[in-house]
Amino acid sequence: MTNTRLVAYALIAIGTVALLSRLTGDAGWLWVGLVAAAFLLAYRRQRLYAFLVLGSVLMGVAVGILLEGSWHWPGSFLVSLGAGFAAVDLAAPRPNRWPRTVGLGVIALGVVVGLMESGILTSWTFALVLIAAGVALITLGRGGVEVAAPGPGATPAAPADALGAPERAPSGATPAPSEPVAPAADGASGPPPDLRTALADWRDRTAHAEGRRPAQVLSDATLDAIAELRPADLEALAKVRGIGPVKLERYGSAVLDLVSGGAGAGSGQGAAQG
Repeated sequence: MTNTRLVAYALIAIGTVALLSRLTGDAGWLWVGLVAAAFLLAYRRQRLYAFLVLGSVLMGVAVGILLEGSWHWPGSFLVSLGAGFAAVDLAAPRPNRWPRTVGLGVIALGVVVGLMESGILTSWTFALVLIAAGVALITLGRGGVEVAAPGPGATPAAPADALGAPERAPSGATPAPSEPVAPAADGASGPPPDLRTALADWRDRTAHAEGRRPAQVLSDATLDAIAELRPADLEALAKVRGIGPVKLERYGSAVLDLVSGGAGAGSGQGAAQG
């Protein structure tokens, strides 16, 4: 339907309603409601959007006339008219949703007019309700937990790795496979016969000296990997899973000393204390 025909239907409907209202006096809302029902019935049969708009808006006008004219409810006409526009959006929503926007705006205007006409806005009760609502919002806002910023001179929290916590891969990330380290060449000075036991003894002594649990120094899985791969330098040791930058710096020399067959106990203790 073209815009011209839509305007024509609207003019005819408004003129008919005005004529019937003039002839019937206080019963004008009834004639407006009948015209609105006719448009809604036509929309149900022909599915023309223009009929839905006219029918819903006129039905809102009819109810508004009844509420404000007969029952003297201030602002009820605008509220009812806005509800008529909103009903269009509920029955046949469009992408731009213009009936809902118009309807909500008219309803809000009607509520404001009703409050002003009734004198509530200037009453003590309304003022006290607003104050109480504001105090309640402030009280609820203070319920959240605030984290105080560290003051000057405060010691920042040490990272998890520096505290000896087991290193974990980021959530959802697939751990990168550790690259194998080539075994020592034939003829080179090999590791102790039981490297795994030596590493475990060193870890227990180091943990006792630092006041930690052994697993916080190096986990059993990390010791197994070191004993199996036998890294020859810090670069190879860094590829072992469980050896992060902090642990590499703190324990790297002692671990390599054990792998190469040196005096691991003394080196491990010195590295731990350093």
